[in-house]
Amino acid sequence: MEADDTKRLEQTAEVLKAMGHPMRLAMLEKLKVEPWCVCELAESLGLNKSIASKHLSLLHEVGLLSVQKTKTKVIYTLRAPCVVDMARCGYEATTKPTS
Repeated sequence: MEADDTKRLEQTAEVLKAMGHPMRLAMLEKLKVEPWCVCELAESLGLNKSIASKHLSLLHEVGLLSVQKTKTKVIYTLRAPCVVDMARCGYEATTKPTS
């Protein structure tokens, strides 16, 4: 395997690992629709703000989210909406009966 392939596959594995939690997937689904501030997203998902912030930080670290800080809020935006579609595709493929 070429060095470029190895780097690409390692980064892809990190992204998939970061997505590998049901709450982070729920956050990504909400962020696909619109940007959210941490406090409102946490409330909408029934999470403590600090736990939501940790999940969002992990998604940001792997490059899935961009962050904008205002005086009173931290707002996250999904940079790659296609990851939500990919996750949904995986779900649908594994829940359909096989022939």
